[in-house]
Amino acid sequence: MRAMAVIGVVAGLGLLLQTTLFHALPFGFHPSPDVLVIVCVFLGLHRHTVGGALGAFALGYLQDAVSGNAAGLNAFGMVVVYVLVYLTCRRLWVDNVVSKVVLVFLASCVKAFAVLAVSAVFGAFDGEWGPTVSSLLLNAAITALIAPPLFALLAGARLTPQRDAYY
Repeated sequence: MRAMAVIGVVAGLGLLLQTTLFHALPFGFHPSPDVLVIVCVFLGLHRHTVGGALGAFALGYLQDAVSGNAAGLNAFGMVVVYVLVYLTCRRLWVDNVVSKVVLVFLASCVKAFAVLAVSAVFGAFDGEWGPTVSSLLLNAAITALIAPPLFALLAGARLTPQRDAYY
């Protein structure tokens, strides 16, 4: 119960910051780190259950609900991120800060490219790819930079190791 509360509070505050504060900054562009991708990566690293996958879907769908995009784009991107992080942590040892930061950077890029690819396939993306990719990489780098403190905050949500089902 405590884990769900911590993840919910971090996701809610992250969504609030992501949709309001970062867009109010006085820059020529609006750098908006994807805080929910960090929470999704945490779920992929530590919640290897159906609940983790449903949590990733819920994060994406919540982001779709407040962003005004077509419903399901961010939900699709979050599920793709969750599955790739889950498969990565099964094969690679992702336990130190550097590997988590790199994983968050790659996950942010994967999510953005997945959303852009689906948007391009269905004709919803009419922009130029050059500026889009450069801002995507900058947002992914900012997301990776804010990942360590959020991982430290989410570490309070870690449950005890799951018991083996093979008694």
